Amino acid sequence: MIDFAIYSVTVIAIWSVLALSLNLQFGMTGLVNFGQILPFAIGSYAAGIGASLGYPWWVGATAALIFAPLFSLAVILPAQRLSQDYWALITLGAAEIFRLTMLNTPSFAGGADGLNVPRFGDSLTALYVSLGLLAVSFFFAERVSRSPFGRMLRVLREDEVLASTLGRNPIRYQASISAAAWIMAAAAGVAYGHFSGYVAPTSFTVTETFIIWTAVILGGPGRNIGVVCGAIIIQLLGVSSRFVAQWVDLPSDLIANLRLASFGLILVVMFIYRPQGLIPEAREVHDAERD
Repeated sequence: MIDFAIYSVTVIAIWSVLALSLNLQFGMTGLVNFGQILPFAIGSYAAGIGASLGYPWWVGATAALIFAPLFSLAVILPAQRLSQDYWALITLGAAEIFRLTMLNTPSFAGGADGLNVPRFGDSLTALYVSLGLLAVSFFFAERVSRSPFGRMLRVLREDEVLASTLGRNPIRYQASISAAAWIMAAAAGVAYGHFSGYVAPTSFTVTETFIIWTAVILGGPGRNIGVVCGAIIIQLLGVSSRFVAQWVDLPSDLIANLRLASFGLILVVMFIYRPQGLIPEAREVHDAERD
């Protein structure tokens, strides 16, 4: 039972970092990223490819933290003159292109068989690393949220034209926060690779991006603590389905499909009845007379 608890907390911590990275883009800036699993995959594959080439773990981690922001710029800059709808499609397509590339390059990325990644020394090490990464990511997200930079991101979210009239370059802010968010997601991917000990294309499908979005919408877009709570709830629902499969006489694949259906139901209910999430973003109200 203790081992399962350690495993669950580790998974929750890793996916909470992913949810925070999406919140920086969507919750604070309004960027609809349907390919946030891409930097996560970059981190995991960097760890796996580095290990397959015989390099120490820090080489793969460094490569992930370098290539992730470069990929973010390669994705966002061509879309700078397009609407948010096209931005969502471009990020989704970029994630699928990367996944299919890894799938069809067996000599480099293992193909469908994937790559083995050296595991952490023990489960407690994985737990401490994941919690430490979550603490750093949450601290960074909170600092961004409370800073003048974060307030300008919210202006961009509400009205890019207004931000431009204030002398701000929207693309510069969007590119900066996207690069930071992708670094966070890549770091989570490195931790996930060394935690699971295996990386394959099946781990980075559109379904995983859908799970991240469910956590953000459930917890509260724009609110870091809410996003973490959303990730906790979603991951607890995911790991608890293993016990449900033992209690009821149903096939495991059916249980997995029902789990995804429950995530979809959560999204629909939240959009209809509580679009601001369980823990809404705090709104700053200024007194005009005092100002």
